[in-house]
Amino acid sequence: MATSNPVRIALITGYLGAGKTTLLNNILANDKGIRAAVIVNDIGEVNIDADLIARGGVVSEVNDTLVPLTNGCICCTLADDLSRQLTSLAESGNFDHIIIEASGICEPIPIAFTIDNFCKQEAVRGVDIDLDNIIAVVDSKRMFDQFNGGRDLLEEDIDEEDIEALLIQQIEFCTTLVLNKADLVTEEQIAELRALVRGLQKDATIVVAENGQVDVNEVLSTDRFDFNEAYGSAAWMEAMEHPEEHEDPEVLEYDIQTFVYQRRKPFDMDQLQQFAMNWPDEIIRCKGLAWFADDPDMAYVFEQAGHQIHLQENGLFVDCAPEAEKKKIIEANPEIMDEWDDEVGDRMTKLVVIGRHMKIDEVIAGFDSCLVDWKRGQLY
Repeated sequence: MATSNPVRIALITGYLGAGKTTLLNNILANDKGIRAAVIVNDIGEVNIDADLIARGGVVSEVNDTLVPLTNGCICCTLADDLSRQLTSLAESGNFDHIIIEASGICEPIPIAFTIDNFCKQEAVRGVDIDLDNIIAVVDSKRMFDQFNGGRDLLEEDIDEEDIEALLIQQIEFCTTLVLNKADLVTEEQIAELRALVRGLQKDATIVVAENGQVDVNEVLSTDRFDFNEAYGSAAWMEAMEHPEEHEDPEVLEYDIQTFVYQRRKPFDMDQLQQFAMNWPDEIIRCKGLAWFADDPDMAYVFEQAGHQIHLQENGLFVDCAPEAEKKKIIEANPEIMDEWDDEVGDRMTKLVVIGRHMKIDEVIAGFDSCLVDWKRGQLY
């Protein structure tokens, strides 16, 4: 069933207390005649008051204008429920916009992936619905405190490491970033926060706001979202692909640095774990490919945000495949040979490190202390 008007989805993310609900209510209270439905994923949060939503501009005579999703994350257990609600709202013909407020403790990428896939499936059926904008709302004061050794982001039952990692993920994957509560920090601190955002995220539109007051044109019908572009907007990915390019002067002014650590020797897992236990506070983000002597044929994704560090298997290195299979893989992907080494093949560690006031030589020395020699399947 084709919709008479295009329906655009705006996804609002942000940590608990950042001002998502205030921003949402301000959008709905506009005087531009916007027809918007709201979906709320309220894990760990108080749901939006339905009376406020009705007064704020939702078309109140339609029953499903406020859709609470309370049983789980919308990117997993409620994916089917979310799809049904989106379909119903889009096909009703009553709305031009659907605004989804995600839980403050949800990671943005899985949610966006779920919604983006739904929109593509609906397009096949002739339903004109698109994910238009991902809005990350940040509490400027809390963010400034957090990245200057503060602990104001701490909430009950959530570790500091989880909060810092989540905040970084929300900054990295968005198309519009709202530096909210700007009245609680100085102009110089806002400038520093802008630089910090650009150190993590190269493309998002940055909007400075007080009390969630944002021009509606900055959040609705922006045509800013493309999944691949949003995914590639994280600064670590840009540095991985183009390590030789200079950084934004705004970023450098506040001593936010990025470098690529690359070695053709593997890490010792235990030694890296010891290094991670004393991880330098100056490192904000580190992500990339890691090679370990303990499992020399497996490529790992190494990911750090704040003080949270994860390792995940990412498939075998090409060099460990049987010769016939290796040849086929290289023929199909000749770029592999650009960084091929005669001794270790495509095995390597390549990590992008983003930090503030880093002593880069000391960070490199820390990583180097975890390396061991390797020769074709054996340590020596």
